[in-house]
Amino acid sequence: MTTVDARGKSCPLPIVLLAKAVRTVDVGETVTIRADDRAFPPDLEAWCQRTGNQLVSLDRSAAGHFDAVVRRS
Repeated sequence: MTTVDARGKSCPLPIVLLAKAVRTVDVGETVTIRADDRAFPPDLEAWCQRTGNQLVSLDRSAAGHFDAVVRRS
């Protein structure tokens, strides 16, 4: 499993880092990303729709950051 820690990074860096990570995994594998940018959830959803990758989950942690899992399609 590939994990990206994008906490402390502002838009568009979380999505840029995710895109790089997704290219390193095989189709069907997942990438987990952790980010705290407020724009991350809508950016992530739009990126998944645009690229065809699957947003498996998106949750907000008690610590205030977002945890997301994306499956490469």
